[in-house]
Order: sequence, then structure tokens, then C-alpha cells
Amino acid sequence: MSAVHTLTLALALAFAAPVFSAMAHADYLPDPAAAEAALRASSMVAQARGEFAAQSLRSESLRRGREEWVLGADALQRRIDTPQDRFAEWGVALSRPLRLPGRAAADRVLAGALTAHAEASYGEAMHESGRQLLALWFDWLNEAGQTRLWLAQVNLAEQQLATVDARIRLGEAPRSERVNAEAALAQARLQQQQAATREQRARSRLMAQYPGLPVTADDTLPLPVEPAGPAEDYVSAVLAHNHELFRARRQAEVLRAEARQLASRRSIDPTVGVFYKNELGGSEHQLGVSVGLTLPGSARRTDQQAAEQLSTTAEEAAIRLEQRLRQEARADFETAMAQVANWQQADHAAQSLAEAARLAARAYSLGEGSLDQVLLNRRLALEGQLNAQQAQFAALAADARLKLDAHRLWPLDVAADQDSEHAHP
Repeated sequence: MSAVHTLTLALALAFAAPVFSAMAHADYLPDPAAAEAALRASSMVAQARGEFAAQSLRSESLRRGREEWVLGADALQRRIDTPQDRFAEWGVALSRPLRLPGRAAADRVLAGALTAHAEASYGEAMHESGRQLLALWFDWLNEAGQTRLWLAQVNLAEQQLATVDARIRLGEAPRSERVNAEAALAQARLQQQQAATREQRARSRLMAQYPGLPVTADDTLPLPVEPAGPAEDYVSAVLAHNHELFRARRQAEVLRAEARQLASRRSIDPTVGVFYKNELGGSEHQLGVSVGLTLPGSARRTDQQAAEQLSTTAEEAAIRLEQRLRQEARADFETAMAQVANWQQADHAAQSLAEAARLAARAYSLGEGSLDQVLLNRRLALEGQLNAQQAQFAALAADARLKLDAHRLWPLDVAADQDSEHAHP
């Protein structure tokens, strides 16, 4: 009977373990420094960083001006009929368009807007990569948790088989119960192997996307708690750090700056230069200054109008985006609240099913009930345990997503970001 009591105790501890372990606060998320390094090394962020660096160089050339010197040369032969004679002549000229102060200022504004837009895209890539990391991380955590649960079930099934063998030897149970116990053990081993395969696959996906990230975490999980503070505070924090909105606004600024630049180009474009000519075989020399004026046509006016229309459209799109992000942030907050309630209900159900499994095992140890009832109650308890664990992961993932979007989980701002509106709190 000692084996029976051992099994009863094991069942009680196995089904009670998730309840008590959840009360221990554990470091189940990547370290902030390691997460930041992994995000910056990801392919998505690396590409955005390269594009930001390239745009910074383009903006620098726009600030300095793209007007260039033009060197010209000509060679000709002069023929005089009376008296008949011929002379070799040649000339050189050096000219350059002038960038007027108004146009230079417009170019500098456009350069700054383009750099800010590229910087916002860099920040958006960091944010999206962070969301992807969270999704892959919790997928791996969930699969790892299921693997541990099924491994515990294998141990219980092995102990159950040993208990059945002991009862058969004592003549307290029919031999047919061994078939049921062996089938339960085989099923648990299969589920454990499948769970281990899924865990390895999830781990491989995570490491493929973020190879430098240490994929380790504590087995224990904290109890999910409802988000702190009112929803409006969270919504304000999200909008204050949302790079998607930041990028949309910067896009509108780029288009406004382009419209201003095109407006500055509707004025006359002056070109000045110097020239030297050698004529009549060297008998005459000319040194002078040249001035050229490019007269703008209707195309520049229509280009400006098109840019202004695009700017207005981009501003309206940014306003609509802000409204959508506000609604999504509020919905995310409410979802996180609901996930905690779901976990509480699932955890309560899991504890009730675990108690039923414990009582069935105790009854069996006292010679009451049947093995089939024990196996059924244990299977129901396991299902409740799996449901509670998945609900717990869903609640923790929703909470982590809230903190990520509010920039309270990992550093997501790019180093070059000088915009105080998006500085990290």
C-alpha cells in the first residue's frame, strides 16, 4: 500500500504545483540589455538603421547644396574673306548656379524632415521587432510549459503503473487494469514527445530571428495582475511613444517641406560664371562675366500644387491614424484586463479538477472506485491545467505587450532620436 500512498501524494503535488508556482515572481522575460542588443542586431532593424544612415548622408548633401560648377570649352576657326585669312580661336568658361537664401533655407528644412522621417522608420522597426520578439518568446514559453506538464504526467503514469502492478500482486486489482495503465503511460509519453518537438521548433524560430538572445527563463511564472492605472493614462503613453504615428507625422512634414522647396524654385534661377576667349589667333583676348537666368514655367507651379495636396492628404492620414491607434490602445488595455479575468476563471477550474483527481486517487488507494475513474479525473485535471497555463501565458503576454507599446519594457528609442516628444521616460 505504500506505493498507493506515494502515487496519491504525487498526484496531489503534481496538480497543485501550477497553483503554487504561479505565486512566485520569476524573471520570465529577456533581460532588457540583452533584448535591446538582440533587437538592434535583427535584420529588420539593421536594414532600417542602414536606410537611416543613407538618408542622413543625402540630407547632408541637400543642406550643402547640389549646385555644381560647370566647365565649358570651345574651339573654332575664324575665316575672313577680305583680306583672305584664317584664325584659330578658342575659349573656356566656368559657371555655377546660385542658390538663393530662400531656397537654401527650404532645402535645409527638407533635409531635416527627411532625416526625421528615416529616424522614425528606424524607431518603428525597433518597435515591430520588439513585438515579434515578444510573440516568439511567449510561443516558446508556452510550448516549454506544456513540455514540463507532460513530463510530469509521464512520471505520474509510471508511478500509476507501478501501483497497479503492486495491487495485482496483492490480488486487489484485476490484470486488465495493467492494460489501461500501460495505455495511459504510452499516451503520456507520446504527448510529451510531441510537446518537446513543438518546444524545440519554437525555440529554433526564436533563435533564427534573434541569434544573439539568451533563450533561457525561469520555470515559475508570476500571477497575472490587471494593468495599473486608468486606460487613458496608458493610451496617452502609447501615443506619446508610437513610432508609427511619429513616422506618419514626419511624412506630412516631408511633403510640406517639399512643397516649400518647390515654391522657392518658382523664382528665377540665376547662373553666374566667368569666361576667357582667345580670338584672331591670339591678337584679341576677352575676359568677362556671364549671367544666365532660368525662367520658371507652369510645371513648377503644378508640382508645388501637387506637393501641397499630398501634404494635406498626409496630415489627414496622420489624424486618422492617431484616432485608430487610440482605439487600438484602449482595446489592448481592455483585452489585457479580460485576459486576467479569463486566467482567474481557468485557474479556479484547474484547482477544482485537481482536487477531484486527488480525491479519486485517494479513494483508489483505499480500495474504493476504479482505475478508470482515476485516469479520467487525472485527464480532466490535466486539461484544466493546460487551459489555466495557456490563459496565464495569454494574460502575461498581453501585459508585456502593453508595457512594450508604452516603452516601459525595453529601450526602443533610437540613439539619434532628438525629438523630445518621443524621448524615453
